Amino acid sequence: MSDMKRGEGPMTPGRTFDVRWLIAGLLGLYGAVLTVLGVTDGPAEVAKADGIRINLWIGLGLLAVATAFATWARLAPTGREDR
Repeated sequence: MSDMKRGEGPMTPGRTFDVRWLIAGLLGLYGAVLTVLGVTDGPAEVAKADGIRINLWIGLGLLAVATAFATWARLAPTGREDR
């Protein structure tokens, strides 16, 4: 057993699931929906939010966070290599 390197046991999967991609996808989807809603908001919806297009700003913020998660997942992999 001492000749096995760490992480190479029989229970180790070849590829691990990275939850950062799931988070990026969900935040991106919600961000896209809110951005479209924010662009198409009528004057009544904008007046309810005290003149701020809140759906647009929150949607753009979610898209920025989704981009950050996707970039993080792409540039900093989990450390497991394909063999």
